Amino acid sequence: MITDYAREPESGQKPECLVVFMHGYGSSGDLMRQYVGDQLGPMLPNAKLHFPDAPVQMGWNNHSWFELRDVISRQDDIGLLRRTAQERAPATANELNEYISRIAAESGVAENRIVIAGFSQGGTMAVYTGLMRETQVAGVFAISGGALDLVPDIRSKPPVKLVAGELEYQHYSGAPHAVWFQTVLKQQEFRAEAEIITGQEHDASPKALELLRDFVVSVVPDTAPKTDAKPAQKRAGFNL
Repeated sequence: MITDYAREPESGQKPECLVVFMHGYGSSGDLMRQYVGDQLGPMLPNAKLHFPDAPVQMGWNNHSWFELRDVISRQDDIGLLRRTAQERAPATANELNEYISRIAAESGVAENRIVIAGFSQGGTMAVYTGLMRETQVAGVFAISGGALDLVPDIRSKPPVKLVAGELEYQHYSGAPHAVWFQTVLKQQEFRAEAEIITGQEHDASPKALELLRDFVVSVVPDTAPKTDAKPAQKRAGFNL
């Protein structure tokens, strides 16, 4: 079973929506609960935030959504990286969808009030999980999701937003990749948008999290965050 680190709504009330945020390669749900949660929580005070741990253990508090150690040194081989994701991500996506069904039932939140998000390898998993889910969620948000190709088993078509840094040139996760994958999704009749953040590298930055807040508000019905809430300008160095 996937380990879950959750952050209750800042409002202290019953959650009006769920945001599931998946960490990058070599990070953890606990770290994301601190870093992402401290910034996103005040911006979405009526949302319950979930930060699962990836199932592949790499160290004491380091995790991966699917095995990459055998290909991580060959990042210039975009074809290999795309094939690796396409072959290995679906099994984890199925496990994540079981987890999402469980936390949705526990919270009493409807599927159309759930946003699946993530950074880097977690962004890749957000796309696979959302598109392979039988019942459509409110939306999918990927920050620098890497090496995606066509998801082999598309079961629903939620709105998708792809964010990447202007200075992140990699064709497997950066700005060129986000623009390319937006085109792929639109060809498949998705509502898809790519946004490139000026001056950003490979980072789940405060600006990226502001865009996630805006996306949640746009796709979840009647979500009303505090209008004066701003992200905490803290940097914890979590760029995985």
